Amino acid sequence: MLNDERTKVWIDPFQTRLAWRIALYLALLAPVLLNLLFTWKLISEGVRDPVAQMVDLLHELVPVGVCLLIVVPVMAWDAIRFSHRLVGPLVRFRRAAQDIARGEAVRPIKLRDGDLLIEFRDDFNRMLESLQRRGVAVLRPDVPVENEDTCQKLAQS
Repeated sequence: MLNDERTKVWIDPFQTRLAWRIALYLALLAPVLLNLLFTWKLISEGVRDPVAQMVDLLHELVPVGVCLLIVVPVMAWDAIRFSHRLVGPLVRFRRAAQDIARGEAVRPIKLRDGDLLIEFRDDFNRMLESLQRRGVAVLRPDVPVENEDTCQKLAQS
């Protein structure tokens, strides 16, 4: 039975790889940006005392650092939640395909509001209906599918 509440956000290794990629980008951004700004400072002010100029630059960037410490975790969490809108449906499709490969009957795929791959869900459910009409028992007997509208209603309800 499908529960419309999202109880878990982190459900697939893809999301872990995405989080690591975001962390790597941010780790690369910091030194590149710092070096660029330091070079700009040296060019615009001239080279006086590079250590003092670096300390001044770091002092000037404290508000930016504080802002990043606040905003980056929020952005990362949003990216993981957004990826769940893609990964969640993929997990459902993978389970249905595995069940069919084992010879088990499945229900039409049902996605939550806001999930991605809606068109793929509709195509997948039409494929299940087509296979069922051809005599391949892929749909559970308790799920009557008579036409595309019924399948679409089942998938959206």
